Amino acid sequence: MTSSDLSSTPVVSALTVTVDMPDRIFSGNDISSGAGTKTVTFTNPFKSVNYAVGITADNMATGDFFEISSKTINGFNVVFKNSSGTAVSREFDFIAKGF
Repeated sequence: MTSSDLSSTPVVSALTVTVDMPDRIFSGNDISSGAGTKTVTFTNPFKSVNYAVGITADNMATGDFFEISSKTINGFNVVFKNSSGTAVSREFDFIAKGF
């Protein structure tokens, strides 16, 4: 900033910036988890770990469940377990949405 009046100096007393980043979506289909923890890695990392993950399993048995852990900007871990808590191999799809 400049002033043509040499006795005046411009001063900024407040400034607001708004950034609206478009959502990014990564997905995968028909992934085999293996009988243990499966690491899903994104092709490009998110900017924040505050993204949403949705998982749909294809061949679950009654009592089966899954756990998502170690969510980072680069990906997450998922493990499928049977009703006894033993890790089992299942196929799944996922979608992750965030920025």
